[in-house]
Amino acid sequence: MGLHSARHLPIMRDVDSLKNMGCFCFTELGYGNNAPQMETTATYDHKTQKFTINCPTVLSHKFWITNGACHANYAIVFAQTIVSGKNEGVHSFIVPIRDEKMKPYPGITIEDMGVKLGLNGIDNGKLVFRNVQVPRINMLNKLADVDENGVFKCDIPKKSQRFFKVADRLLSGRLCISSMSIAAIKQVLYHTIRYSQQRLAVGESGKSDTPIMSY
Repeated sequence: MGLHSARHLPIMRDVDSLKNMGCFCFTELGYGNNAPQMETTATYDHKTQKFTINCPTVLSHKFWITNGACHANYAIVFAQTIVSGKNEGVHSFIVPIRDEKMKPYPGITIEDMGVKLGLNGIDNGKLVFRNVQVPRINMLNKLADVDENGVFKCDIPKKSQRFFKVADRLLSGRLCISSMSIAAIKQVLYHTIRYSQQRLAVGESGKSDTPIMSY
């Protein structure tokens, strides 16, 4: 996501060696197309210097998380960030989800999404976080942070603007996927039309002398 800073580099370097594998906990069951309203919370406690990640309702369960069901030992979790009782909008956190034996940590429920209509080779999971604590420094802090004094800091004034800045890479990726899909469809249509103009089938004469396009 490009939202990390130097303090997260030890985890990131182990991603390159495949010691760590991540998943992206963004989509929720009730908020697939309205992510700014997601219900998962990250509540900061200044005494412990920790965030508590919690999914308060069924609709807040993280759904269709790629790499989540089987392979990931870390998750980037997006959540409504509560600091000193104030909701500061959606931000992201590094959350360890499995131990060295790949067993889920306490408070984390992981389930496979099951058989799909297609692409069953892709690992899709459902993840639920129940009062899972992570250190303050696990907040991805390129755009926003909570300092050692418990003060939330961000140069972006509006919560909505903060979300779109955080999700910028995701949105641009979706635009690229859409563009590639349109280009592929154009190629398919081009070759389909060319074929239908040249492939002869039975015409009124009873002979194979009529292009499919004429039908």
